[in-house]
Amino acid sequence: MKSVVVCASKKNRREVRQFCEELERLCVVVQEPDIQDAVGEDAFFQSEKITKIVFTGYTLQHFDWIRKADVVYIYNGNDYVGVSVTLEIGYANALGKPIYAFSEKTGDPCRDALIDRVVKTPAELAKLLK
Repeated sequence: MKSVVVCASKKNRREVRQFCEELERLCVVVQEPDIQDAVGEDAFFQSEKITKIVFTGYTLQHFDWIRKADVVYIYNGNDYVGVSVTLEIGYANALGKPIYAFSEKTGDPCRDALIDRVVKTPAELAKLLK
C-alpha cells in the first residue's frame, strides 16, 4: 500500500485526528501533521534564533514527509487552508506528487487548481492507495 502525508490547519485538528485514525485502521501508512498540541505562531523559545530554529524544524520535517510520501492529502474542512498548508501544496506540486483534498475549495483559486482529486472519506482514500 502507498503512503500518505496529511496537511491541515490547526482549526481542523479534531477532524484530522479522526480521519488519520481511520486511515490507520485501514492499514494506510500515514504521516499526520503535528497539530494536536501545536505550538502557537507567537511562541518564543529563549531567543529569536532558537525560535526560528524550532519553526524551521517543523516546516522541514513536514517537507521531508511530503518528499517521502506517495500521495499528499489536504484536509481542508470548511474550505480553508492556511499559510503552512499553502507552502506544503506548493512543495508537493513542485515534486510532482498527487494532491488529493477533502474539498475542491481552499479559499484561493490558484491553490484550488493544484488539487488533483477530491476524496471525502478515509475508505475512499485507502482504496485509491492500493
